[in-house]
Amino acid sequence: MHRLVSFLAVSVLSVLTLAAQPAGKPAHTFNIGVQGGAALSLNENAFTYRDNDKGADLFNGKGDIMLGYTFSGVFAMRLAASFGKNSGACNTEQTSGDGFYPYHFKSVNVFADAILNLSRSWEGFSPLLYAGIGGARSFGFSDAAHPWQSVSNNNNALGFRLGFIAQYNISSAFSIYADFCGEAYSDKYDGLKPHKKDQQEIEGYGGFPLDLRGVISLGIVFHY
Repeated sequence: MHRLVSFLAVSVLSVLTLAAQPAGKPAHTFNIGVQGGAALSLNENAFTYRDNDKGADLFNGKGDIMLGYTFSGVFAMRLAASFGKNSGACNTEQTSGDGFYPYHFKSVNVFADAILNLSRSWEGFSPLLYAGIGGARSFGFSDAAHPWQSVSNNNNALGFRLGFIAQYNISSAFSIYADFCGEAYSDKYDGLKPHKKDQQEIEGYGGFPLDLRGVISLGIVFHY
């Protein structure tokens, strides 16, 4: 966890350092956006979806609302809240019969993002990089019917993310964009948190200490 915090701090400081460089005055300040897309869940035992020809079930829909502020031609920030569905699975390797035990759950995810505009202009096409820190609340877990492994409900998880936005500014009033993002959460996000002994000695558990999501979204932002 200390390495995770250090990595995030370096990423955010790098964005802020670049943002401090002089740039043209932005055309707008506040903005409001909405976006929707799909999230790929990569939690413990995600490989069992592929092994059972259910890989497509790892993709789930999500939607976001955002409030942002543009500080300069280089730097902006936004607060984003999303709601969506996620996929998980219980242990297979050490379970009699090697059965498939999928489950689904919902989550509310909130992030504060620092955004770097690589083009240094908010006109035409703007390639944007961002880093964010936040958290999530996971709930509404379905029953995996696993014979011995339990999944906890109503979990809080810390998170961070890195992403790229391909934005096209159609006019002074609004822009459209595609958002590509990788998110990571503390291991309780999917309701499973194996002990260190399990991660080292039991093949069916993932040893990676984070739950991951890959997210692709399309959105529109209105400038004020």
